Amino acid sequence: MLYKYCAERAIPHERLGKLIVATGVAETAKLDMLLKSAKDNGVDDLQMMEGSQAMEMEPELRCLKALLSPSTGIVDSHSFMLSLLADAENLGATTSYNTAVLSGRVGDEGLELHISESKELENHSIGSPVLPQIVLLPKLLINAAGLSAIPLAKRLDGLDQAFVPPAYYARGCYFTLSQTKSPFSHLIYPLPEDGGIGVHVTLDLNGLVKFGPDVEWLDGKMDDMSCFLNRFDYSVNPTRCSGFYSVIRKYFPNLKDGSLEPGYSGIRPKLSGPGQRPSDFVIQGEEVHGIPGLVNLFGIESPGLTSSLAIAEHIVSRSTARGRRQGAAHRS
Repeated sequence: MLYKYCAERAIPHERLGKLIVATGVAETAKLDMLLKSAKDNGVDDLQMMEGSQAMEMEPELRCLKALLSPSTGIVDSHSFMLSLLADAENLGATTSYNTAVLSGRVGDEGLELHISESKELENHSIGSPVLPQIVLLPKLLINAAGLSAIPLAKRLDGLDQAFVPPAYYARGCYFTLSQTKSPFSHLIYPLPEDGGIGVHVTLDLNGLVKFGPDVEWLDGKMDDMSCFLNRFDYSVNPTRCSGFYSVIRKYFPNLKDGSLEPGYSGIRPKLSGPGQRPSDFVIQGEEVHGIPGLVNLFGIESPGLTSSLAIAEHIVSRSTARGRRQGAAHRS
């Protein structure tokens, strides 16, 4: 869906392909498990190859075996998001900037949303309530607030909190390669690690080579207002670079000392914490929590951007089906 959308709207993108590599004997069985999982989920274009085949494709690579995903690619994410915004506005959507949804409740008339200007949050004292400036009564509420999705759900009066999972946050740092010529033409991924997909090679459309993200667990007990105001620390600690070299050299042994520079970081909303079994996305509707018109999106991390159009289509199809059922009930 994403390739089709980008092609129709001339959004820069490129189908590069990806190699997921096993660098040790103990890892080769995990590649077999990934291949089986892919087939079980309808991905039928992965190819298992010997290390010699992969290294022929990528001379700087070192591995024992690899999985080739020929359909993996890269996209100009900012152009993609601007295009989605333009589509929404052309269809009559209004975007309210510098505005915060403080809380909500399930009232007699259905859902209520309590809203204020963001500056009201910035000036509030911890522990004191922020009074809403506007109350909205939406027919459909999609809680796609990312890092704030779980804190917001906790503030929905009438939503059984048993359906709201605990929140975990992980910062992922990227370091860029200082050399101008890329050593790789494909994306290179190690096997997934605890809390992430491993420090991998990412190429952008300008040819910049980035390595990341790593996993740095953050304190998940931040107060809700800090989440709503995005008061996370996105700085990249240069000392984390030392841990990158040893990990990257497992599959890129020719990485030179001093060739990595701090890039940027991102924060991932996660549904499982350190040492826990990884959790999948949660798309939670009325059939789970019993509140008509409410859809919660929890833990939408990677590959959430890649999957965004499919997630949207899934939610729209469910909401449309619900509307048809209600209409039939009213007619009967």
